Amino acid sequence: MAAQHQRALLPQWKLVYIVLVTALVVGGALIAAPAADARITKVVIDIKESPTFGGFEWPGVGKYEKIVGRAFGEVDPFDEKNAVIVDIGLAPRNTRGNVEYSFDFYMLKPIDLSRGAHKMMYEPPNRGGKTWANLGRVVVDPGKNGDDPGSAISNPTALANLFLMQRGFTVVWSGWDKSAGSSNANFNTTITLPIAKNAGNSTITGPAYEYIVTGGASFTLNYSAATLDKTKARLTHRVHLDDLPVDIPASGWNFNAAGTAISLVGSNFIANDIYEFSYTAKDPSVNGLGFAALRD
Repeated sequence: MAAQHQRALLPQWKLVYIVLVTALVVGGALIAAPAADARITKVVIDIKESPTFGGFEWPGVGKYEKIVGRAFGEVDPFDEKNAVIVDIGLAPRNTRGNVEYSFDFYMLKPIDLSRGAHKMMYEPPNRGGKTWANLGRVVVDPGKNGDDPGSAISNPTALANLFLMQRGFTVVWSGWDKSAGSSNANFNTTITLPIAKNAGNSTITGPAYEYIVTGGASFTLNYSAATLDKTKARLTHRVHLDDLPVDIPASGWNFNAAGTAISLVGSNFIANDIYEFSYTAKDPSVNGLGFAALRD
């Protein structure tokens, strides 16, 4: 199902990322917060391109720069703001008793912030991808990666029409959603979340459900299967939502060796029909930390 896209205009007091990363660029590529800080504890700068957008200059604002990196954070699982996160009490803790996470970020900002708007537009990535080009009718160069907008737009007319840059906004994306996957190649924006464990560090298992509509015969599961025994799982097929689901026999589909994906065999797969997969999964990640990452 398509995810809802949301954009948020944040006031100046939320420019913690901008202030922090700007300080990093001046002072070095890495900074760590004091041990007692239970929010963002470290930021690593992997790429600084200054200027970006091929050096294009917006009147009254100037040139922009691109800053890409990874941020590391932690939360107190007993704080009432965090205790509501599902399974956070079962997540591993560091020596300070906090639960850790990390995420990618991508920032476009005026080189001279004093000429900027002192405001930030934050867009939560859609499964790791940046949607601003599609939503804002931004013209990306043919063959270029829209998830790297600083390097993907060179046409002067297109650049001059960038609404936010004309007005000096800083634009930020950061990882929050597990469904983005684990690879940040090609500027995919990911988050790394802890795995919840039972007391004694034993594996947590439980029922899982996947609603599958895809053009390919293979599908990556959100959670790994606890067993590869196909008699413990059920896969059904239907064409329309109001059709009755029909079971696909075990001979009609397979797990991969790691239990992280399933594939349909031969004529059992019809592109973009509705498949539903029920199985026992393992190793749940603490996904609610993604919202804490946005908050902090």
